[in-house]
Amino acid sequence: MHIVYKNKSNKDIVRKLSITYIMICCCTYKRSEKLERLLDNLCGIHYPKNIKTEVLVIDNDKEKSSEKIALQFCKILPIHYVTEANKGLSNARNCAIKESMNYGASHIAFIDDDEIADINWLVNHIEFYQKFEDIYISSGPTYKKFENDYPSYIINNPVFATHSSKKLGVYKKTCASGNVFFPLNIIKDSNIYFSEDFNFSGSEDTDFFSRLNDEGYNIGWNYNAVNFELVNDERANIKWILNRAFHNGYSVSITRFFNKQNFFKRFFYILEKIFTVFINLLIIPFSIPFGTTRFFNSVTRFVKNFGKLSGAILLRQRVYYGE
Repeated sequence: MHIVYKNKSNKDIVRKLSITYIMICCCTYKRSEKLERLLDNLCGIHYPKNIKTEVLVIDNDKEKSSEKIALQFCKILPIHYVTEANKGLSNARNCAIKESMNYGASHIAFIDDDEIADINWLVNHIEFYQKFEDIYISSGPTYKKFENDYPSYIINNPVFATHSSKKLGVYKKTCASGNVFFPLNIIKDSNIYFSEDFNFSGSEDTDFFSRLNDEGYNIGWNYNAVNFELVNDERANIKWILNRAFHNGYSVSITRFFNKQNFFKRFFYILEKIFTVFINLLIIPFSIPFGTTRFFNSVTRFVKNFGKLSGAILLRQRVYYGE
């Protein structure tokens, strides 16, 4: 029988667990070079002295292309390596959760294979979790580091912006999975997992954490737990930026309206986004005289709002993953 108490939203939820065993999880797919860089980075960060901490690599490639890299670090880091043959972001993240449970971890920290952590990344997640009694999920910022010199209209595009003006501990409705820390008992209690509906579209984390938040497990902004996404030519281009802007907008609407009985709110939201998209489109030509950066920023805002409009119109039924 679970011990429960009411959080600030007056919902019965399981009590926060003490941190006894942390699993740092990284999902990867055919990116051995980036994984090697991350694991090398994790060798140098600060770890809690009295808390068992290990690393779990989830290889989403059935050919085990990352196994050699993971095994190279076994003598330096306590690493577990598993494969998830079923392709997809949600499948890999669900594998991370279940394997962490199987190993007996009390808490999990996610970091992406194209990121590196600040030296105090993990200890700052721990300190935050222990400080805020009513916050279960610690969400940190991911700043961008460009590996090469790129034009201003790339570097200063809003897709690459990370906002950190929120106060420490401010509640969030959802968060990303590239920099997050939470207890595993909330998964066992809620039976909420990453939805397979987002396996190949992205936004699986936006959906997942918004559902945990709806269950009463508060998400808190932790600007001290910093990591960095390393941006190279693959992402530092207009095609990738506009594609990301569309999916960012799409995920906002998906999170807001999936499986919620609010037809009128959705209807007026669609009308609002139609108007916003129209205004954005009108602004684009007028931004040209102000330079390339202002022009592409205007285009990006148009595409993101078009993504929001598309997401609100083209809602699909969720497919849940559970026990």
